[in-house]
Amino acid sequence: MRLTDQQMQRAADFVRGYLRRTAECDSPHNAAFRAENRWQHSLNVQKNIRALADGEGIPLDSRAVCDLAALFHDVDHYTVDYEYHGLRGAETATKFLMEEGYAPQFVERVAEAVRRHHYELEDDVPIAEQMRYIIANAGSEARLLMDAETLDKIGASNIVQSLLTLGRAGNMQVNDAARELVSGFPLERARLWYQTLVTPTGQRIGAQRLAFYEQVLAQIEAEIVTEEPYPQREPQDA
Repeated sequence: MRLTDQQMQRAADFVRGYLRRTAECDSPHNAAFRAENRWQHSLNVQKNIRALADGEGIPLDSRAVCDLAALFHDVDHYTVDYEYHGLRGAETATKFLMEEGYAPQFVERVAEAVRRHHYELEDDVPIAEQMRYIIANAGSEARLLMDAETLDKIGASNIVQSLLTLGRAGNMQVNDAARELVSGFPLERARLWYQTLVTPTGQRIGAQRLAFYEQVLAQIEAEIVTEEPYPQREPQDA
């Protein structure tokens, strides 16, 4: 099936409104900002999943499933503990789509992708072993959604988000922000995420984004002095 612009708009209106309401219920502090940030992430994931669908050559009906699953994948980010948001999100997507008159089989495919897109990694189990298990228990649309979300954690989007987060930390100077970015942890985390990509197209796009991420951090380190070479001292008596 091919989704109409009206169908996509109705789904988008619902998800965006739901995020705003539930963020406010979760905590009124910066609720509108947090909801819009989550919505932007959902849009990025949708853009990513369309690129993955092109690369993987998936059929038209799967593209429709992926489009809606991307919008709904984090719809319940603010209603339950994070580890359960995929399960609750699948329920919310099912209720909305059934009320909109979508075919039950189609609705279940969207719900299954939302349900399966999130997984918790174990620190003491090799990533490759965990990914084999995850892949074996996730359908093709869920795997595309997993990769689409992971790709939003690698590259330009993650850099911009990191800068915004650092900017909200207080009166942080340029050298402080640069030091945080090149500390090693952000890049280590991005490399870990890259290892969880499961589709050939996701791995190809992820490699490009990771290379960009590494280049930006290297440029920051090359251009910005992060450690003060001349410690500030008390004024000397004349």
